[in-house]
Amino acid sequence: MAKEKVSIFSFFSGAGFLDLGFEMAGAEMVFVNEIQHDFLKTYKYSRKKLGIGSPDIYDNIDISAYLDDRIDPKKAETLKNQVIKYKENNHIVGFIGGPPCPDFSVGGKNRGREGEKGILSSVYADLI
Repeated sequence: MAKEKVSIFSFFSGAGFLDLGFEMAGAEMVFVNEIQHDFLKTYKYSRKKLGIGSPDIYDNIDISAYLDDRIDPKKAETLKNQVIKYKENNHIVGFIGGPPCPDFSVGGKNRGREGEKGILSSVYADLI
């Protein structure tokens, strides 16, 4: 029996360390979203140096764009179509991410979801 392929959509990818852990367990990164250009640049560089293939899509935008048609009306549809594409090819689809957490700590003054970046945890949950 063939092992099912696990296709991962990664958000708040940073330099890709969480992604690498999933890949070491046999998953395949197919979609990467990271708003910070320098982190995404590091992500791409390290994959190249390690000889790891590139995901199908790198997206360097605010995750809110996937839920807010006023930001970019095509982003949500594009993401949805990508998920459908992998499901249709009998892949298990997974979502991973590390939303910014400083607003949930003493260092972030415990502003939680009301904080500047804390809202992104809710956006991430709504997106999934």
